[in-house]
Amino acid sequence: MDSSPTRFSASRLGIVFGGIVLVFCLDFFVFGTAIWKVPNESAWSTNHFYNFLYEYFRIQKKPKTKFRILIVGSSIAHYSLDRSLLEGEVRALSGKEVEAEFLSYAGMTPLDAYLLRKKISELGPDLIVYPINFIDWRLHRTYVLDPVSGRNDTFPEEKLILDALNYGEAPQSRYIFPAETLVSFWNLMGPEKSAEFAAAALFDFYRYKDIYWKNIRSLFDHRFGRNTSYHGYNGVQIPERVTSLGWTGRSFSFRPEEYMVRKGFYLQVVREILREGKLSVSLRNRSGDSQILEFDSPGWKRILLDPKFLKRPSPVTAELSHTWVPYFAEAENKDWVYDELGVRLQQTFGSEIPRSGMQYTREERSEDLRYLGMNEKEYREYFFFRLLSEPEKRPGIGYLVALAEAKRKVSSEAFRPALHFRFMAEFLESMRTAKVPVLLINNPESPISLEWYVHSKWYRDHLEYLRKISGNGVVFLDWKDVLGETDFSDYHHLTYPGMKEMNPIYAREVVKFVE
Repeated sequence: MDSSPTRFSASRLGIVFGGIVLVFCLDFFVFGTAIWKVPNESAWSTNHFYNFLYEYFRIQKKPKTKFRILIVGSSIAHYSLDRSLLEGEVRALSGKEVEAEFLSYAGMTPLDAYLLRKKISELGPDLIVYPINFIDWRLHRTYVLDPVSGRNDTFPEEKLILDALNYGEAPQSRYIFPAETLVSFWNLMGPEKSAEFAAAALFDFYRYKDIYWKNIRSLFDHRFGRNTSYHGYNGVQIPERVTSLGWTGRSFSFRPEEYMVRKGFYLQVVREILREGKLSVSLRNRSGDSQILEFDSPGWKRILLDPKFLKRPSPVTAELSHTWVPYFAEAENKDWVYDELGVRLQQTFGSEIPRSGMQYTREERSEDLRYLGMNEKEYREYFFFRLLSEPEKRPGIGYLVALAEAKRKVSSEAFRPALHFRFMAEFLESMRTAKVPVLLINNPESPISLEWYVHSKWYRDHLEYLRKISGNGVVFLDWKDVLGETDFSDYHHLTYPGMKEMNPIYAREVVKFVE
């Protein structure tokens, strides 16, 4: 009997099997391992989910030698706490060394925390600090989905869950916890969406395809490009501070570096600053050395620093002949602020070797300082102007408008512990099971937006619910009105000075778990 067909079939089967194994191996080593080994030179605001996963893998591999505090949550967490400040405050109060780590990303919800519960407990936290605010409950989504008759006390929870798992609204469900999402909600998602999550759970190249390339491109730009296209400044800290997008004021100073003479650096000049004529930039140091630069056209300008600045390496101060104001700018530069800006620094300004590992380090920016010295009337006028004025011209503030409307609407509704409230309770229960204590904080909110709904029955009942699901290892604290108006950049994000004011307050509660 001829067995060649059998041998041929076995050979083909072996090739197919080998090909499948090769695909899985390449997928694991390249997309599951290698892309997390390269330096992460992204700022926190530029690549949220890559930064989160990079941080998770870093903590996972870090030997635990101290009391580990895990700061969990959305941008509320990132803007409210600083790792080094918190560690220092705890050390000063208790004399004990602790390590504080972030596990957060913009838009992280209690549902996300629930789906991450096993990953969180596997990191071995001794305490979870979870600051939360109105935005984290995502109540405004009900009114977005049904602007006419939507109510949070009656809207179908299944629709809210599907919205919370929608890729356009919440891509993290596919990037970070596809398997957990599939297991929990396959019956709601349907076959097509379930297949997408199954593919993301099986293949890392599909799971991460929309996020890993950003960091690779950033690395390439930092080494071979001008570093003039970016979403967040990641250069050295300037004494006079820059905006989060790298804009200086009328003057700024920096330390001269050798590469600035050899390769040069870039400054962006916008057409608005040229309205008064040619822009003059005067560079001087304490020894009297000077260099005058003049620009009569907009664009990124390459500057070769005069070598004499390296001979006496004192700080160089740049003085601009004039400035520009974003509110009076043209479309691409227009913003609803009255800050006087100068030129824009390239993303990695001040260092030839780009800084890495900065994804969860917050630095003070000039936006954080714009409210200092304002009285209540000035701040309130600026608050409404910057956040809510002329929405028809500003599609980017749609979510701020939606949040304002949601706070007013929910104040007339009955409280219902649906979706994120329910999953917060389940997340806390999972931490009890894992014997991990949690400090759950109703984080400070701007007094301006707080007054829209703080006296409502809904607000009182929602606080009572949070107290009810606490206890037995979970401590709930209501700090809604701890800070003043000028400590907030919007409804819920703290300015840098506000964050510095809050860290000792957090530390005093953390110490109770450390001692």
